[in-house]
Amino acid sequence: MKGKDFLKGAAVGAIAGAIAGILFAPQSGKETRADIKKYYDEMKDRISKEIAQAGEFTKEKYNQIVKKVVSGYKDAKKISQEEAIEAIDKLESGFEKIKVKIEEDKKG
Repeated sequence: MKGKDFLKGAAVGAIAGAIAGILFAPQSGKETRADIKKYYDEMKDRISKEIAQAGEFTKEKYNQIVKKVVSGYKDAKKISQEEAIEAIDKLESGFEKIKVKIEEDKKG
């Protein structure tokens, strides 16, 4: 259980960083940032739970989970297509940070 808890924690941290990048980037204005911020906690929790349940942590699996969760929000009309694309891009780019963090914590 410790491994899953750790993986979940590492994923939450990396996802938080990726979402923060979206929130503070000069984009299409306050509306985009407000929409993403509104669902931030829900998205990170869902992604973290999916990662913990996956058992394996590969780039392919992580990207599948990110796409699944973000697409669910888009399909439910909570975020736009453009916001979904941007969220997926930012979150997928965070994989290497999560991987490094997990490897560091396993060593020490």
